[in-house]
Amino acid sequence: MEVLNPSYYPARRAAAVAEEYINYKMGRPHRLFGMQDVTSASRESIEGVGNKYHIKLSIKDILNNGETVNCTAEILYHLQGQNTAPNVSFTLQKELKNDTEGRDKTFYERLRKLEEPLVAQEIPDKFGNVAPEMEPVHHLALVAAAYVKWQNSTENTFFRMAVIKSVKQVKREDAFLEFHLVMLIHEMVTQEMIPWEINILWNPTEGLKIVKDVQLPKCHG
Repeated sequence: MEVLNPSYYPARRAAAVAEEYINYKMGRPHRLFGMQDVTSASRESIEGVGNKYHIKLSIKDILNNGETVNCTAEILYHLQGQNTAPNVSFTLQKELKNDTEGRDKTFYERLRKLEEPLVAQEIPDKFGNVAPEMEPVHHLALVAAAYVKWQNSTENTFFRMAVIKSVKQVKREDAFLEFHLVMLIHEMVTQEMIPWEINILWNPTEGLKIVKDVQLPKCHG
């Protein structure tokens, strides 16, 4: 087992993958988690499998000024060439309050009742602003992007920011909201903004389902 400096890139990248996975599993239109600190890190080389990182970090619900919660996580990167998402497991030191249920349901009912399906572009706008009524859509899209970032992470990537280029709601007869998203996801190592098409389903009871995620051709110039 190799002890790592928690402030160095290998530890921060692994912790970022844990953060994305936590957001995918626990994020909602009114709840997103941000990594606050990485306090310890180590790397275990597993022959024939890959490298497993053991991380201690703290996270916080950044939308609700939630308390900082300590967390342990294990991130297993598979050997190159396997095209397999990292295996991630995490344990929170304490159970988090689920106090967004009412707001999530209000957002859900509002979108269900729209006469014309929601269509929007460029969220945030060029000044970094998000219209208040679009904030839950933006947050839900970030949860979907967290899934894509986790799925496509390797030891040599460091995905962070994501923005919505376009979002289109698709009306359904069942209990789900459906959104078709085109997002730009920032890979900090190469400094590329990578376009992705992500189609999602969501409702307050069953949570987020990823229907489709496809990397689009990169735009140049």
